Amino acid sequence: MEKIHYPFEIELDVRDYELDAQGIVNNANYQHYFEHARHQLLRKLNLSFVGLHDDGFDWVVHKVEIDYKRPLRSGDRFRVKVAAEQQGVRFVFYQEIERVSDGQIMTIGKISSVFMQNGRPVKPPQLVLDAYNSLYPGRKNPARSGGIQENAEQAD
Repeated sequence: MEKIHYPFEIELDVRDYELDAQGIVNNANYQHYFEHARHQLLRKLNLSFVGLHDDGFDWVVHKVEIDYKRPLRSGDRFRVKVAAEQQGVRFVFYQEIERVSDGQIMTIGKISSVFMQNGRPVKPPQLVLDAYNSLYPGRKNPARSGGIQENAEQAD
């Protein structure tokens, strides 16, 4: 199987207020990291949730899967990577958090989202598909060829 191609990434630092009593990043913060990276990707693609909403489309999270491999700690710098693909009416994001200092995969996520229009799921607007396809020139099923599981297996 081939690895996921992540066409977008951002770097962040662990902030002390994100830690729990054990001195590691609280598990809920990983969802914030993933979401922030997705929003930054939208900005890069000149898209916004507000703009889509104003056009009658609400982009909502349908399902979140997170595989916590290793904990992030105070002072860690990390990369949040993002890949995406359309799966019928769903838009699926594959994400990974990697510690900068040693390249260790800390967390893997798969976030399924759906576009809603008038309270009903609809296919992603063409504007969104065109923007995301621009990340993968010339590829039919751009985000993955092997699937999220391969990275999970490699990280063990």
